[in-house]
Formats: sequence, C-alpha cells, structure tokens
Amino acid sequence: MNQKLKRYFQYSISIFLTLLFLYFAFRGTDFESLVDILSKANYWWAVAMLPALMISNMFRAWRWEYLLRPVKKGIRFRNLFSSMMVGYMMNNVLPRVGELARPYAIGKLEGVSRSAALGTVFIERIFDILSFMVVVALIPLFYSGPLTQIFPWLEETGIWLTVISLAFLALFSFFMIRRDLVERFLKFITSHLSSQKAQLVEHITHSFLDGFLFLKEPKLYFMIGILSVMIWFFYIVMLFLPFYAFGMVEQYNLGFDSALVVQAISTLGFILPTPGGTGSYHYFTIQTLTKLYHVNEEVARSYATVTHIIGFIGTMVVGMFYFLKDKLHLSEVASRSLTMDNEESKSK
Repeated sequence: MNQKLKRYFQYSISIFLTLLFLYFAFRGTDFESLVDILSKANYWWAVAMLPALMISNMFRAWRWEYLLRPVKKGIRFRNLFSSMMVGYMMNNVLPRVGELARPYAIGKLEGVSRSAALGTVFIERIFDILSFMVVVALIPLFYSGPLTQIFPWLEETGIWLTVISLAFLALFSFFMIRRDLVERFLKFITSHLSSQKAQLVEHITHSFLDGFLFLKEPKLYFMIGILSVMIWFFYIVMLFLPFYAFGMVEQYNLGFDSALVVQAISTLGFILPTPGGTGSYHYFTIQTLTKLYHVNEEVARSYATVTHIIGFIGTMVVGMFYFLKDKLHLSEVASRSLTMDNEESKSK
C-alpha cells in the first residue's frame, strides 16, 4: 500500500508540473496566429531532426557499452540501443521509470546484472548533468546578450547541479574502491535481517557498485569523452534543422550557435520529472527564443510544439517497436524491483 501511495504521489507531482509548465508556456496564446504559422511551416526540415535524434541515441548506446564493458564484454550494439530506446519510451509515459526499464531490458537480452546496469545508468545521468554544465559554460562564447538578466537562476542552478553531481560521483567512486567499508556498513544495517535477505542486499549493493568499475580503466575515458561530445553535437543539430521549418534562420538570423543556447537551456526541461519533458521543454524553449533572440511568441510556440511532438513520437515508435520485438513486459518494468538480476530473483 505504501509503495502504491508513493507511486501515486510521484505521478501526481509529474502531472502537476506538466500542467503548470504548459500553462505558463501557452498562456496568452493567439491560437489563430499559431495555427496560421503551423500551416505554413516546412515540415521536411522539422522531420529532418529525427535522423539527428537517432544518431545521437546511437552514440549514447555506444557510450553505454564502454560503461558496461568491465561488467560484461561483447554486448551487442543492437541490444544496447533497443534497451535504451525502451527506457526513453517509458520515460515519455512514466518519468524516471525508464531508468529502471533499461537495466531490466539489457538484463533480459544480455544476462547483465540489472543492479550493475542500473549503476551505469546512474553514472550516465551524472555525466549528462556535467556535460550540460559544460555546454552552459560555453554559452557566453556564442551569446553576448543579457543572459544572466533574463535567466538569473541559471548560474546558481548550474553550480548546485555540478556540486551535487561531483559529490555523488566522488562518493560512489570511493565506495566502489573501498568495498571493505561498504561490507562493514552493510553488515551493520542488515544485522536484523535473515541471512538470505542480508546476502541479497549485499549482492545488489555490490552489483550496483560494479557499474562504476569503468573508473578503474582510464583507457576507456577518451572514447567516453569523444562519444559524449558527439551526443551533444547531434542534439544541437536536432534543434538547429527545425529553425528552417519556421523561417527563423532568415527572419531572426538564428544559426548553429543559437541552437546550442536553446539546447543548453531547454535541457532543464528534461531534467525535471515531467513525461518526456512535456510542458517544461516547451516553457524553457519558448523563453529562450523569445527573451534572448526576440522571436515572435507564436513562432516560438510553434517551434517548441513541433520539435517536441516529433521527438516524442519518434522515440515512442522506435521504443515500442523494440519493446514488442524483444517481448518485454510492462508489468515487470513498472512494478517489479528491476535492480535484481536473474540469480537474485531466483534466490528469493
């Protein structure tokens, strides 16, 4: 019952945030003008963002293989990509459930410990936040306007996200190296449990920490760094191409540098727990285009709406294709503890 109440609370918060951001994004909309702009858009340029999105996801799957390599070598790229797309599909429906769906899927397809896979997903999120901060730090090189006046909270938010991310990275890296301390701590907190349950908790914890083992292999760092750059490059391409769909390159002189700024700030919309960034992505994208680049509000709303819909549908279609093809089960993803691998499940 408590678990159900917890999920209900999480989903309620997600729905509330989605509706709140949608309200702020679309309040005062001139719907007649919005429909007129949408009817005149060149959707070939908008659809062109899909290949860029999938290429960026392929680079992300490739990077995931390097994170998982110390856990299991030779994981098929196809299974990495399919597991990741299933996770993104789930995030579009139930925020943060996708972070559990990925370990579940790759565990089923490749026999990888789901706890270890969850550890790699956790560290990937840390990388994403740190990469986001690098891109934010680059904004002054591409935009010389009143950024801090328009978004006074951006710098402070970035500092806190960076500090928290580095703290988590340092903490779990320390735990990964000093397993002896983890062992002592686990024996202390599991002393009241049965021997079987205590062993299960210890196994899950150590498997999770295995997701950080790549940190012991510096030879992997270079490729992880290069792939991270490529992921963000294609994210920016993905937002740049639709500029042409709405005449924003010609009318507002927006270029690749502008797309970098839009990408950096709109990423906050996906950090928040809204399904697929719905509402939050719209709000931050519209604010960036209208406040920093003086784009017409209805043009900005049209751009945000179309780019979000295309990315959302594209992710859903590809994710659902792999979900059905790999015969995954929604009930297991949504309700079962996905940090357990096959051996752990049997031990229960």
